[in-house]
Amino acid sequence: MEGRWGTLLSFTTWTLLPNLYHGAVTSLILPCAVSNAIVAGCTYGLIDVISGGPKGKYAALLQKPWITGAGIGATVGYIAPGHVYGPVMEYAWQIESMAQSMNYVMSVPFATEVSVATGAVAGMILHPLLYYPINGINGIHWLFPLAAVTSALYFIYYGREESGLPVPEGSYIDRSNLDLVDSILRYNNTSGRIETYSLKSEQFIGPVEKCFQGREIAESSRSYSSSGNKAVFDDRLLAFVYNYWDVKTASRYPDHVVSNIPSKSSLQMKQDSMLVTDASVANILHDNDFEAIQGAITDADEKSTGVKQSSSDLKSLKEVNIALELLMLLQQASKENDVELPKQYTDEIPKLERYIRRRSPKIVLYTSDEECKNESVESQLRNCDWKGPTLSSAMEKWHNVQEQSYESWRNKALLASSVVISIGCSLLLSR
Repeated sequence: MEGRWGTLLSFTTWTLLPNLYHGAVTSLILPCAVSNAIVAGCTYGLIDVISGGPKGKYAALLQKPWITGAGIGATVGYIAPGHVYGPVMEYAWQIESMAQSMNYVMSVPFATEVSVATGAVAGMILHPLLYYPINGINGIHWLFPLAAVTSALYFIYYGREESGLPVPEGSYIDRSNLDLVDSILRYNNTSGRIETYSLKSEQFIGPVEKCFQGREIAESSRSYSSSGNKAVFDDRLLAFVYNYWDVKTASRYPDHVVSNIPSKSSLQMKQDSMLVTDASVANILHDNDFEAIQGAITDADEKSTGVKQSSSDLKSLKEVNIALELLMLLQQASKENDVELPKQYTDEIPKLERYIRRRSPKIVLYTSDEECKNESVESQLRNCDWKGPTLSSAMEKWHNVQEQSYESWRNKALLASSVVISIGCSLLLSR
């Protein structure tokens, strides 16, 4: 906890000019205003009783602003900051140790003297303004002015949107934006679009722009926390207290500290994995949409990273998906109680897994491999109640891929052999 004259001066400035930050600090000043009102009201009531009321012996004397106004103001300045501010703040904002913090501030040399002098001057200035609230207005019931003043005060302290305490950029994340902080881009097979997906809530939360918004928030908080290992809060008041009042706030309110903000690289890796997995699922569900899906993924990836991505080999990805489709059919058939797969089919499962993981290592195949709920190919196809083609037709396509791969390998081997032979012959003839 730190108490400096700079903090006191800034606090005083906000008190005198509550609109300096467009009303941002009026909610913080409310406990102080309530404390001042309690002490001032009790002091005035006591004086009023001692003097015998408005018609008492000393009533005229006590109406002088330099006597009653300055006296009540000085009393407020002496009692309220050291004895009332802290308990009222603890009650209003549920922040522990505020009374202890205020006692520390008031123990700073000359703090009490300055507070008493400020209270006396403020009381003398405010006393004439309080004439009508104290004595009333002839012909007007006292409830009407009270309702008007109460409504005005409510508007000042609570009635304006976007009024929050001033906190350092990145030190506070609104709870409604927490799902955006660890968001990525995914292809939503239900809507057929690239959308924002929250790793925190494990669900789609909106259009692509939300992901970009979340990355800006996360980057701001990462920059703030890295400068001195500072804590980020999901409560604006706690962030204010932590940065300007008491650094122990983080240890007292760990549930409001936003920890483990993911790095850009980890989010990008997870996004790449999910985008490839989602595209593969979409290709199995909608065979003719692969090029469009892959194009949408590439565009979204370039937009999110700002880096030009190299185009994928669509032919290679199609071959992987043929193997993937057959693998999912075999796994689906093997889990049916009344079906026993022939050995020629079961032997293909480990071969297909090795082929897919070698050619496309980012794909998440099975539910057991998932880090997020329903991200794998197996889970997504099961949720879509996918049946797929017959095993024989899928096996036939897979054999065609193998034959084409063998022919391609053979042609490359023949080409390489012919080049080696040609070079060898040239070297022999040159001797």
